[in-house]
Amino acid sequence: MWIVTFKVISEILIITIPILLSLPQKWLYFNFISNFRNEYSIYLLVILTISIVLRYIFDNKIKNYQTHIKKLEHIVIAYQQFIIVTIEDLLKNIFNTLELTEQDRISLFLYSSSVNSFYFAGRYSSAPKYNKQGRTVINNEQEYVFKVLNEELEKHYKDAPSIKNGFKKDRIMESKSMYGVPIWDSEHSLKIGVVIFQSMKRNAYRSKDIRKKIQEQAKRIEKLINDMKINPSILPTDTKPIKGL
Repeated sequence: MWIVTFKVISEILIITIPILLSLPQKWLYFNFISNFRNEYSIYLLVILTISIVLRYIFDNKIKNYQTHIKKLEHIVIAYQQFIIVTIEDLLKNIFNTLELTEQDRISLFLYSSSVNSFYFAGRYSSAPKYNKQGRTVINNEQEYVFKVLNEELEKHYKDAPSIKNGFKKDRIMESKSMYGVPIWDSEHSLKIGVVIFQSMKRNAYRSKDIRKKIQEQAKRIEKLINDMKINPSILPTDTKPIKGL
């Protein structure tokens, strides 16, 4: 940014010019430095004055930019929270419609094809400890969410893993069963996310009837995302990925 560059230059001049003007004559070993100072001292003072004024101007401009950026960040955060709250209201409704219990959880992850990563978009469980947001980004292609994205509906269900905590104990929910449903765009040509159902009960999604009901409810989430015109491919990419589901 040119303002930062000129600010750095002005600061260098503010430091070096006073030093050059204050050095005793005997310390100026090179004649050209001594001659330059003697002949152009008035110009150096002018440059010093201009540098001080410019630094003051640049400091104010940078401060204004930083204030503006913070305002934009607050707007983005507020809009993000609005989206998540809207999604989680629907997830809660689906949770109750399916008569799920405190042993269950529903999570939504939107997929960005531009960076081949999933972004957290909402979660609901009637159990507060399972209702917390655990991760922001998933980019490990060995994750179950990628199987839901890339494999046929019933195939990935059979391969769905249970989740066990390692020595780090960094998993919020050690689910025994998982079932995921892909979310399509409005033209049904691209998968733009997945809905993950998790349960502490074993074989919670063995019944085809249960899986069919989940697929029907997932259509409601799909409609909401498309109605909100959310494009996951333009989501920010500077968030540090956190691996693991």
